[in-house]
Amino acid sequence: MLTSAVLAAQVERSHRRPLLSAASQHFLARQPALLEEQEITGRLACSLGGTVDKAFAAAWQDDQHLLVGTKCNKLLQWDTATGALRSVPLPPAPPRSHPVVDSVWGSCGIHSVAVNPVGDMVATGGAEPADAAVLSLPDFKPVQTLVGHQDWVFGVAWVSDRHLVTGSRDQAVALWSIPEPGSGGPVAQYKTPGAAGPAGLQRKFEGKVRDVKYDAASCRLAALSTEGCIKFLDAARDLRTVRTVKLDKVKELVCMEQRSDVLAVGSIGHVTLLDPRRRTAELQAVASPDENQGVRSVQLTDQLLSFGTGKGKLFFYDMRAEAFLPTERSAYDYAADSLHCKLSPQPPAVLQPRRHLQLGEGYVVQNDLYYDHFAGMDIRHACYAHCWDRSRTRLFVCGGPLAFGLQGCYMAVWH
Repeated sequence: MLTSAVLAAQVERSHRRPLLSAASQHFLARQPALLEEQEITGRLACSLGGTVDKAFAAAWQDDQHLLVGTKCNKLLQWDTATGALRSVPLPPAPPRSHPVVDSVWGSCGIHSVAVNPVGDMVATGGAEPADAAVLSLPDFKPVQTLVGHQDWVFGVAWVSDRHLVTGSRDQAVALWSIPEPGSGGPVAQYKTPGAAGPAGLQRKFEGKVRDVKYDAASCRLAALSTEGCIKFLDAARDLRTVRTVKLDKVKELVCMEQRSDVLAVGSIGHVTLLDPRRRTAELQAVASPDENQGVRSVQLTDQLLSFGTGKGKLFFYDMRAEAFLPTERSAYDYAADSLHCKLSPQPPAVLQPRRHLQLGEGYVVQNDLYYDHFAGMDIRHACYAHCWDRSRTRLFVCGGPLAFGLQGCYMAVWH
């Protein structure tokens, strides 16, 4: 039987839980106005001795280290405690029997970085952008290179500690079983385009696969395609399609995030919110205040939706209040410490607080293209990726110039 002390402790925890949840939501609603920028872009040239072009993807390795993937196909590790920044070598591309599709755009770089749930491996783009490389952590020793896609890999997602899903511009997704680090397994794993079953790639779309995301709480795997739909796949049954959801906002679909009860998809001027549990999945289309600049990254944190745009703006949207949060205190606030009411008087537009974070200067390479077309212009870095740490007190943001051919980079921690 439970003692009275244990029962009292359980009752106290049950009473504290809603208070802690309310306190967390209160903090998240006010956090954007407290964030300050710590830019590290200037350390890139000093630490790496060369140009780093456009940071496309990022993930927290642990509470101290960040992993960043770039257009120039570099995997970077930044130690937030010491400030050390280094380039992680990728394993050489294995031989392949099927050629990779040639592109006039050159190399795409690394578009996805994902750490497995247990934290002992990271999956990212390979030396050949159509491959995916799996490295052990924290030593970054090669575990396996995944070969089979015929075009650039844009998305990787862990569905367990040892199973990984990849999505590519070749319209296919694939499920891979990864060996234990240090087990002496083969350096490469191959899948055949068009083959049926686990040995082949699953061609699920008519358009390019732009992103794949897995939610462990609901065991739901989602894949986003440029053809304007999301497909929910069953990872336990060879990626069988469970449901297809057509999207209303279909122009420039490039990013997606999901949790158990909501999924967010970024397009050129909106973030579409969906509830996959409902028969009619689409809930709301949140219009970006930075219209027609493209939503380049999205994140979901409790009731907070954050998204970055092509003009280097980062917005925070409270999904319960259906309102954008201010990123600075208002100079004209009738009730700074009370709940805002729709019936309360509103300040003049000129005195309303700013409702976005603006990315810093970063750097832009002043090459011939810059002088021919962009000299003297105010160049803003697109927000290609942003991610919270586990404490949700630090937000890493990275990106680079949006214009094709223009080289540059931006990386910072907002805390």
